[in-house]
This record gives sequence, C-alpha cells and structure tokens, in this order.
Amino acid sequence: MKIRLPNGKTVNATQMDFKPVKEDWNVYRLEDGTLIKVKVVASEIYRLESRDPVTGKHNYLVRSENVIP
Repeated sequence: MKIRLPNGKTVNATQMDFKPVKEDWNVYRLEDGTLIKVKVVASEIYRLESRDPVTGKHNYLVRSENVIP
C-alpha cells in the first residue's frame, strides 16, 4: 500500500499487526506544581519499504494518540 508521510512524501509500506507489550505513563511536573500524566498509545504501525542506509533495517512509521487521564 502507499501511505503519505508527515513531510508529504508518498512511500510504499506494509501495515503491521501488533499487540502492546507495555504502555507506561510519562509524568511531568509543571512550574505551578501540577502533575500531568501522558501515555502514548500506538494506533497504526507501518513497515516502510525503505531501509536505514547504515544498519540495513527497515524504517517504520508509527501513528499514535496521546492519552491523558
């Protein structure tokens, strides 16, 4: 399939099935003392046809959502 990257370029990719293994919360303290918890949750993962020129491994595109309780 073809997908459009954030930079507007269209590339060949394969959508990958996946199961979450671990999804941790990130906790941030704001300057006013408030604690904010954020979890990044992957919604779609694509293996791109292109490979990293140094390692030879596939490049991936991960589409995600930020979850704030």
